[in-house]
Amino acid sequence: MFPSTEVPYGFSKLWFTGKLNQLQEVSQEAVHRINAMTRITKRRRGEWVFVPGDPADSIYLLQKGGMKITALSEDGHEVVHEIIGPGEIFGDTSAILHIPRTTSAQALEASLLYEIRQKDFESLLAAYPELSLQLLKSVGLRLKKAEAQLLNVVCNDVSTRVREALSDLIAFEPAIHTDQAVTVKITQQDLANLIGASRQKTWAALKELEDSSVLKLKYRSILVLAPHKLCNGHCPEPRERAMAKAASVAM
Repeated sequence: MFPSTEVPYGFSKLWFTGKLNQLQEVSQEAVHRINAMTRITKRRRGEWVFVPGDPADSIYLLQKGGMKITALSEDGHEVVHEIIGPGEIFGDTSAILHIPRTTSAQALEASLLYEIRQKDFESLLAAYPELSLQLLKSVGLRLKKAEAQLLNVVCNDVSTRVREALSDLIAFEPAIHTDQAVTVKITQQDLANLIGASRQKTWAALKELEDSSVLKLKYRSILVLAPHKLCNGHCPEPRERAMAKAASVAM
């Protein structure tokens, strides 16, 4: 377990719990019990929460900031499984299966985490079936997200994958108007690892968008000037057509 900084006494954990997607439909009794079992910690940008081989003795929910979940390929290259935004849970799979960590979690920016011990979490699941249902929904959403990401890599060119990834990452930000600029806090290398493309091809796709005044490349971030233009001419295909294309490529 990596060292962390606890939030000073007086921070409202009850307010924090109310912001989490997974806890919107659980009872107040469950919310109060969750608050009694958890602690809130700070993570600096670049700080590791866990790495492969660590004991999976805690589950995390992100209140503020961003996390990337990664693994290493056989040739040692980093593969980004997903980018975690505020209100999402992570680190739960290995904890529930009682196996060591198989992925890494690293803070993309200064973040606040809601941490609960594995044994306490399991007791909560046993006591409150509605929490189990919310966790199941969360796992289902992640599976659908992984499926969509796989189809995206198989079916689309790098330019389209860049546009769709940026659109997804913008969804983590507070509600904005479609014509309002928004900063996506991700490096070009992390974006390339996320969409399964080389750094060079990812940069070329981003530069094309920058030349079209859709975005502006910044240090460790991307300023999307016109979010509504990301989809123009590159909207995702209907699910049936995308799946058919993926099947034909696999044959």
